Amino acid sequence: MSKSVYKYASEAGLPVGLYLTAMSACLLMSVRFPWLPTFIFPLALGFPVLLWYLMKRISDKEPAYLKVSALWLGGMYAVIFGTLICTLLSGLYLTFVEPGFMTSYVSNAISTLESSPMSSEYAPTIDLMREAIEARVLPSSMEFISGMGWFTCFAGSLLSLILAVVITSVGRRRKKRLGDEFFR
Repeated sequence: MSKSVYKYASEAGLPVGLYLTAMSACLLMSVRFPWLPTFIFPLALGFPVLLWYLMKRISDKEPAYLKVSALWLGGMYAVIFGTLICTLLSGLYLTFVEPGFMTSYVSNAISTLESSPMSSEYAPTIDLMREAIEARVLPSSMEFISGMGWFTCFAGSLLSLILAVVITSVGRRRKKRLGDEFFR
């Protein structure tokens, strides 16, 4: 019996969630390990490759899902399930390990800007950041995680659409080239 696209997406959600959690950890642990954010960009470049692989696997296992709508849905749900895992783990980290993350992060940004040779150019920005800390208008950790989760779902949805179009167009060309009998 064939699996539904939802089942494939839920299975793909775990690797997506762990990958997104690694990206999130690079940002959230940057207060303790200042070199860690350097890995965010390479990980961000690798995410489309991971999602492409997982979506391609769906179309390879179920040729009936070699449609833009099915693959887009599978990719979207994989990203949503992965984002749920990532936001849960990130929220737990910010709640129990680093509850003052936002204040620490902005304070580190202020000290970095102040130590730069062009700190005089950043004086208004530094003052604004200090005022935000003193007035306690920085987002809470959960607001930050929630915003990060919504952005990830939205960006993952758009990325899934692009990948679904590419995978189906390449898959159809391959199917025509090799013949329909090969894919039955």
